[in-house]
Amino acid sequence: MSTDSGDDFRSVAIEQLKQLGLSTYAARTFVALTSLGTGTATEISKVSEVPRTRVYDAVDELRERGLVDIQQSSPKKFWVVSAETTCQKFEQEMRQRTSLLT
Repeated sequence: MSTDSGDDFRSVAIEQLKQLGLSTYAARTFVALTSLGTGTATEISKVSEVPRTRVYDAVDELRERGLVDIQQSSPKKFWVVSAETTCQKFEQEMRQRTSLLT
């Protein structure tokens, strides 16, 4: 797979996550963490091109939605919860949004 294909995939994934209600920085952070597995704010910043200080805000947004976990170490480490849990969280949010419309 070429780098262009990887960039295209990341761009599509980020746009899809934004449509599910994530901010741009949170979506970019989420995609970076899925490729890293586990990462510090500095590592996430390098991969996602999100400013390091804003990674913490993005991680907080993701944590509030139940999409990432945090290891309270120095430096802090972050990782995405399981794919199954992530899908369940988004499905639950979509159901709640749909119920508000009916």
